[in-house]
Amino acid sequence: MSFRLTPQVAAALRTGRYPIAPLVEVIMPGQDPLWHLVGSYELMWGAKRFVGRDPRFGVLVAASNIKDGVGDQAPDWQLTFAPPSEAAAGDLSAATAQGGTVNGWLAVIDPQTGLLLPEPIQVFAGELDYARLRVGKASRTVEWRCASALEPFHDQEIGARLSDSWHKTVWPGETGLANMTGIEKTSYWGVESPPSGVTTGSGGGAGLTNYVLRQLQ
Repeated sequence: MSFRLTPQVAAALRTGRYPIAPLVEVIMPGQDPLWHLVGSYELMWGAKRFVGRDPRFGVLVAASNIKDGVGDQAPDWQLTFAPPSEAAAGDLSAATAQGGTVNGWLAVIDPQTGLLLPEPIQVFAGELDYARLRVGKASRTVEWRCASALEPFHDQEIGARLSDSWHKTVWPGETGLANMTGIEKTSYWGVESPPSGVTTGSGGGAGLTNYVLRQLQ
């Protein structure tokens, strides 16, 4: 999957004067949708109200780089929540939350109106893989490992394979791959070509922001 910024968003980002708003949507089974804004701001996108602090689940304190998958690994994303109570931490790390929908967008705010420029770019679509509760001396966080929507292709063993047997299930009798041996080829998930570099971010939406800014280069 590749991401293309709209001309309006690309032009705004190049000026350096338009604030960036990483948006995260979480839909857990049996819970109301959770719309988080990475940062201390609040804005509307259609009927969705994105906030920096959710009254139930607290603050989304970190959104890591979206990690491109290589070989048989699909892209993944790590989100870190700081829940305000034990009950909230329990809900975020409960087994029933596994499989919940997770979406991420990179939005750009018009500083003159405070509104979003159309349209936010979706940079992640997937689900909660597993949660990890971390308790420190004066802290309590829940880390989510979110798997890309491409992950079920591995679980269900569906999708195109670079093999002679799979090739013939689609084109019976076609022998184009029959004599191909000893060839090693890396298949990249989520990118059109191998990543050109590594960018790190410690939180506050830095990973999501860096990911999109690399599209401008």
